[in-house]
Amino acid sequence: MEHIKIIREFHPRIEKEMVFRQIQCFPDSPVYEEIEDTFHDIEKNMLELCEPAGIMALGKIPAGYLQQEREAIYVLVTIGSKLSALSTKKFSEGDYVQGMLIDAVADSLLFSLEADIIRELRHICLAWKKGISQRLEAPHDLSMHIQAEALRQTNAGKLLGLKLSSGYMFQPIKTICSIYLTSDNEHQFKAQHDCRNCPNAECLLRHVEPLKIRIINDKEKETVVSMADGTLLEAIQTQTDTIPSPCGGQGICGKCRIQVLEGYLPITSKDQELFTDNELADGWRLACRAVPGEDLTIRLKWRNEAEISIQTNFCKGSGIPPSGISSNQMKQSGQYGFAIDIGTTTLAVQLISLETGICIDTGTRLNSQRIHGADVITRIQASINGKCKEFMEQIRSDLWQSMEILCKKHNISIKNIRRIAIAGNTVMIHLLMGYPCDGLGKVPFTPYRINSLQISGRKLFPETDYRTDLLIYPGISAFVGADIVSGLCALHMAEEEPIQLLIDLGTNGEMVLGNKNKLLVSSTAAGPAFEGGNITRGTGSVPGAISKAHLENRSLDIQTIQGHAPVGICGTGVIELAAELVRNGEMDETGRLKDHWFESGFPVALDPQGEQICLTQKDIREIQLAKAAVRSGIEVLLANYGITADQVDLVYVAGGFGYQLDYEKAIVIGMFPAAFSEKLQTVGNSSLRGAAELLCNPKIMRKAAKTAALAEEINLSADPAFQEAYMEAMFFEE
Repeated sequence: MEHIKIIREFHPRIEKEMVFRQIQCFPDSPVYEEIEDTFHDIEKNMLELCEPAGIMALGKIPAGYLQQEREAIYVLVTIGSKLSALSTKKFSEGDYVQGMLIDAVADSLLFSLEADIIRELRHICLAWKKGISQRLEAPHDLSMHIQAEALRQTNAGKLLGLKLSSGYMFQPIKTICSIYLTSDNEHQFKAQHDCRNCPNAECLLRHVEPLKIRIINDKEKETVVSMADGTLLEAIQTQTDTIPSPCGGQGICGKCRIQVLEGYLPITSKDQELFTDNELADGWRLACRAVPGEDLTIRLKWRNEAEISIQTNFCKGSGIPPSGISSNQMKQSGQYGFAIDIGTTTLAVQLISLETGICIDTGTRLNSQRIHGADVITRIQASINGKCKEFMEQIRSDLWQSMEILCKKHNISIKNIRRIAIAGNTVMIHLLMGYPCDGLGKVPFTPYRINSLQISGRKLFPETDYRTDLLIYPGISAFVGADIVSGLCALHMAEEEPIQLLIDLGTNGEMVLGNKNKLLVSSTAAGPAFEGGNITRGTGSVPGAISKAHLENRSLDIQTIQGHAPVGICGTGVIELAAELVRNGEMDETGRLKDHWFESGFPVALDPQGEQICLTQKDIREIQLAKAAVRSGIEVLLANYGITADQVDLVYVAGGFGYQLDYEKAIVIGMFPAAFSEKLQTVGNSSLRGAAELLCNPKIMRKAAKTAALAEEINLSADPAFQEAYMEAMFFEE
């Protein structure tokens, strides 16, 4: 009897919620109150009829049940037969409500003994100097025959009066049998039932505890996220701002790589494609493919996305035009407004005094929708596949939080916000308004609506004042949106005689060429390379991103954002490195690296972990495709306008990427014509500037409508000259 112990101390309790869940009776049920009254009538008597008893014994699981004989602790616990007998009696009398309730209460009482079982098991493990490596139950883990072994090895027939039917069911029926594999590690105690791995998915008592994922970033700071289902990427992105996924979790870009430090994470086929055997052995995995089965400690490869620098400056002209409303009307009113630029990756919100036209403050943040992909194409597809409402709620929540933060920071009531002006690309406006994106996802790419909007702010933001107006710029087409029209208005391109070219460099390279008489617009799929996407060690504009480079005699000098230790290469860094490789003959005009760099890539710097950051041949191809898309788009617009590059008077480059770009190096790799050399001008965030001007002068909406109407879209894919121009632009030369 040395290794058999009878459990004598129990604390049975009835959990009403569990009881009602078992009989599928919920508060909205028409009979809920009647059953609740019955429950309260019988509750006390149920506890009195409960007769808990238990036993545990150290024994063996015979080899026939597992691959080999294993030592185990058998545990049997019962609440006796009185409750089951009463339930059967009520059913036979036709009182089905009480019969069901009593049976469910019996189950609740039995399962409530779990804490007592675990407590006693801990005590006995300490006494026997055993650990617990796994919990097994019949019939899910072992055949029902094991219950005969449990009865025999615990001697529960004699000690507790338990019996076993011919079908290997215990009598009394309200009895549970658990078997715990022992371990020599006395500190190991995996004794809880794991609903997560239990095959009985229909169990009404199923409860999956969220996993705890402990995250260590590159600054050795820790964050803990929880997850119940889905992928590790989804859990991290919905609870933190720490991990990029340009491909939208498709397992393609490799940017969501994490290293498992503690715990087990299976290797997927995508992991095998992107990691070497050594990297897999070191615990590297893709978060977008990872579905953990246990708690983990992981290290993130990339720096926090929340640190990305977001461009809000505008460099042409100065001051915001005065409001179209009389200053006398607003002198004492303290009226304010918000100018908003909705980007695919980032959001910018400016709080502006409508009295003075002065920008009081600017807030920026990442677009929460980015977890579904870095580009508009993946967002369109996700929206079509059922994410439309989620996208709408995400972007409205992002904007509202930004507005609230600015108001609280400057002690301004949200009721004093009189106007909100918004610019953004066509897809982002569709998602903001909850418009269906079906037409944007297939030829001929038809927007649901691209006209200007003037509506009550409450339609999007219910907590604003009833007098708050919301203005949205018109768009031009599916891929040339309100952000471009806003920029055109800020630059006055449709009002001036000189021929000007606006290039907004981003995932979609929008372009507008012309003057007050004629505007040609187009969009070219540059891809995410300009923002560090699809580049092996690419990153956004975070501290430590390599942004500048100079190569002389194979000696490379680099600069990083804010002078931090190198963590990756941002878009401008990729352009500069490519230009330097061309200039020094380390890469030919076709984009092929010299033999000694071809396999492993050109070494750029060591990251804080001592790993080599390289610009690979694959990265060169990515930037080659992106710059060719921009250059060929320029050439097709020039050809359709009937002019050459030297006849363009001024070239504006908008966007955060363009703000930092060394134009001479962009010309070296053939992204811009050499004739643009003296004409290129950085303008920064022209979309946000246009929104600010519309905010202060709503009459600009008429100019915006005329500008959009003046614009003629050139469909590059349908233009016969595009393919030829594109192939020529693939070369790294002017």
